[in-house]
Amino acid sequence: MRPKKSPFRVISVAIFSIFIVISHGLSAQGGQALSADELKNINEQPISKAVKNNAETGKADPKKPSFEHKEADGTSIKEYKESGKPTEVVVEGAFGTYEMTAPNDSSNPKREQDTIRVPTIRMPF
Repeated sequence: MRPKKSPFRVISVAIFSIFIVISHGLSAQGGQALSADELKNINEQPISKAVKNNAETGKADPKKPSFEHKEADGTSIKEYKESGKPTEVVVEGAFGTYEMTAPNDSSNPKREQDTIRVPTIRMPF
């Protein structure tokens, strides 16, 4: 006489067989792993693009003139206007470069009404 197979024994054998098949399939995939060079290339890629921060380097973006004029003799005039700042005028000629800006007016305007103010001219030699 042959003993009857219990349902518990049948289920446990089925689960054990499935476990063996799955583990064997996973170990067969080991040959498809990435090589050391491929892993190095992946790990050396930057996470994001490099960002340029002018505040840290101390370099400001080049100014763009609001007005530009060039004479036939080579003299050029450039005017720079920025909101909240006085207007700057740069004249480049045969005798050098001249930068003209409005004076810093911290005086009392009522006291000096008769005085005519002219822009400050800086001429480096």
